[in-house]
Amino acid sequence: MQIPFGSLSGRRLFRLCPVVVLSLALATAQAQWVSTHTKALSPLLKDASLIGPVDTSTPMHILVGLNVQNGAQIPVILKRMNTPGDPLFMTTYTPEQFVSQFSPSTAQVTLVENYLSSQGFQNLQVEPNRLLIQADGTASQVEAAFNTGISSFQVSGKTVFANTLDAQVPTALSGIVVAVLGLNNFEVLHTPLVKSTDPCTPPTCPPPSQPLANTSFTPWQYQIAYNAAYPTAGNVNANKLKQKVNPACNTPIGSIAEGDMGCMSGTTGCPPPDSAFTGNVSEIVVSGTPSAKSTGVLKDLYLYWHNYQLPLDPVSVVYTGKPSADTSGAVEWDLDSQTSTGIANEVLRYYFYVATSLTDSDIALTINKYASDGKAKLFSISLGECESFPYLDGFMITGDMAFAQAALQGQTTFASSDDNGSACPIAPTNGVPGSGPPDVSYPASSPYVIAVGATDLYTNANYTYDFELGAEFSGGGISAFETSPFWEATAVPSAAAGQRGLPDTAMCGEPNICGAIIYEGSDPKTGTGGAQTCCEGGTSLSSPLAMGAYARIEMAHSQKLGFAGPLIYQYSSGTAPGVGQTITGFNDVVAGPNGLYQATPGWDYVTGLGSWDILRLLYTFPSTYNH
Repeated sequence: MQIPFGSLSGRRLFRLCPVVVLSLALATAQAQWVSTHTKALSPLLKDASLIGPVDTSTPMHILVGLNVQNGAQIPVILKRMNTPGDPLFMTTYTPEQFVSQFSPSTAQVTLVENYLSSQGFQNLQVEPNRLLIQADGTASQVEAAFNTGISSFQVSGKTVFANTLDAQVPTALSGIVVAVLGLNNFEVLHTPLVKSTDPCTPPTCPPPSQPLANTSFTPWQYQIAYNAAYPTAGNVNANKLKQKVNPACNTPIGSIAEGDMGCMSGTTGCPPPDSAFTGNVSEIVVSGTPSAKSTGVLKDLYLYWHNYQLPLDPVSVVYTGKPSADTSGAVEWDLDSQTSTGIANEVLRYYFYVATSLTDSDIALTINKYASDGKAKLFSISLGECESFPYLDGFMITGDMAFAQAALQGQTTFASSDDNGSACPIAPTNGVPGSGPPDVSYPASSPYVIAVGATDLYTNANYTYDFELGAEFSGGGISAFETSPFWEATAVPSAAAGQRGLPDTAMCGEPNICGAIIYEGSDPKTGTGGAQTCCEGGTSLSSPLAMGAYARIEMAHSQKLGFAGPLIYQYSSGTAPGVGQTITGFNDVVAGPNGLYQATPGWDYVTGLGSWDILRLLYTFPSTYNH
């Protein structure tokens, strides 16, 4: 099980080793070492060929994860925030309040900073919530400071590095430092994106290949299918629909991204060149509204909004580290931003939080930035990896603390449950259920995240909802490391054993049945090449659809609903499978396997509570929540 925030039980004690330090209790000739949550990655390197120790002068950028204080109080406070009559009911924390009650103390931070400085690290930077400290050093400094070893390996034709021993700290830092990220680039998170086996470019798409399946969806058609808008008689492609639920015009939402996002408008609104990133750089924010002169992902977003007659919303691009020229994930960032704002119809602002790479350390920093900012009310992450890796390298413990902060601040994070069904989500086999050992994906498995699985959505000819089946690739199962949150107790079978079960909910993901028509391919430098394409899917589609749908529900409740986890389970009307109760705010998905599991009436390991019925779910929440 995931070790609670407030403890580091089960640590091993190691031999005494000399350490030179400059501060307080660390000023001793001999220090006893204690392991952090960053473990030796040797078990995951069995298929890799050892090259040897890395060059001692190899530069390394690390993140030192610090423990929260009063961690056991986080679920208690979340429960009070969802209990009518409690003084905390319908309240949320500000980032400042979180820091005051839960962040490590300034004295603890100073202790860690002094230790890092004494070991030769430079460019120390403490994140605003004090949960992470960035630092630059060499491989030899990392090995000495954390009593570990860094070696090079050959894996699938690539040379990578990884720590072969646990990352440890002197006992004076025990309970303060919980992880050290950046000690490997062996594994990166992947995008759970599934493309249609019969791609086409509208309007030349073939007619539906299956009965009741409309095959491809515009934003308006997703709005109809999930009960946010009325269909238009005789014209299912109409660009203006009568709305059942107000657009999410006051709800700020966002997603994680990586690489080159392009320019906001022509050559302006771009991130500065790499040479601008010297020394102690925190982040840069590029803000504005995409236009016809924009480039890259931002141009694609403009084309989607403009051609579907959606409002042109303000956008902020927050680069959380040195910008990268990588564009390999551009289709994913296109899908996230376009489909979420499309089903929402309008948002207050869209935030891209952009990582330098998809390594655990860069993604952990980006997630932490999103939480410490507290600006995006809803956030979608279409990334994942087999959860054993983030558990071993420390990403899980640091990510969970950031997600917990966001939850207390009333933010809801949605994450794709991945596309290998009940199996380990290994990128080359996306969409193939059972193509690996049973496992679930992180960050979807975090208890402070809404894990979103996938469905096959079938609609009537006018795109109104008919039924859904669980998609065979829909990620779901039981976490081996994360504990079950209190809100799962009456619905999820694994909760009785204290194990987190997922997904929590599901939305359309099958590209051959309900795939998204999006714009993609704009050059990040020139803006040329953007085109309308069909059909994109996977849980990469499901997660942003769930976020965009929930943005309308938040809008209808004056942005006061808080973290969605306890709320959707408390008012879903669903209990353990087999009881026969109707889940009133969800479209219950009752059939469809994902390998080990089968969709059934009630909650299941393929589709969770089911898919959102936007109008019904809005009114499922009691009148004590503002309408």
